[in-house]
Amino acid sequence: MYMYNTTIQLHHTDAFGIIFFSNQFVLCHSCFQEWLESVGLQFPPNRQLATELLVIVRAESDYFCPIQLSDRLSISYHVERIGTTSITNVFTMTNQNSVTVGRVRTVHVLIDAQTNCKKVLSEKWRSALTGNM
Repeated sequence: MYMYNTTIQLHHTDAFGIIFFSNQFVLCHSCFQEWLESVGLQFPPNRQLATELLVIVRAESDYFCPIQLSDRLSISYHVERIGTTSITNVFTMTNQNSVTVGRVRTVHVLIDAQTNCKKVLSEKWRSALTGNM
């Protein structure tokens, strides 16, 4: 399981100081990107340099209690499922009081950057993903 820590900033919140709903996905995506970099699977800075891409085909978000300005969150990330061309990720958000405040689940499909066709996960992908199950 991979852990990512962050603090809720003003730009994450709405007029009531509570996280704007889509920012829960943003925070989890930051966690995922940091994990990708930590296992050597970072993507090039633009599509023209990429050979493959991960695209989100499904996203779910659950809120268990408010996430507010200045909350310090720990986001745990693990792989729930590895398919032939897809992965299912789960992110659990816990605040500074050890309260689980939210959960995000995403399904990504690996595609060829030039053809946009699904691509079978390589052994490098499988090894990294299996290490985070």
